[in-house]
Amino acid sequence: MPLIKLYANLRTVTGKKELTIPGGNIQEVLENLSQEFPGLLHFLFENEKLRPRVIITLNGQTIDPAIGLNMAVSEQDQIAIFPPVAGG
Repeated sequence: MPLIKLYANLRTVTGKKELTIPGGNIQEVLENLSQEFPGLLHFLFENEKLRPRVIITLNGQTIDPAIGLNMAVSEQDQIAIFPPVAGG
């Protein structure tokens, strides 16, 4: 299972900085993560699609959600998830 690193309010929802979640690709990992922590749905998805300003990296490389969510992942991979941040 890949290592998932969570940031900002995603840590608050899960109570964790890091965890492992099963999945063969990034989309499956996100779906399994949301099933385990239903409170994440609001932060990650909108109309069943990844929210526009959610940033996901795979081994330090930013993933383009339009083409990269089907990228295969392995147990050695690290996925970082940064939720949308608003400021003023």
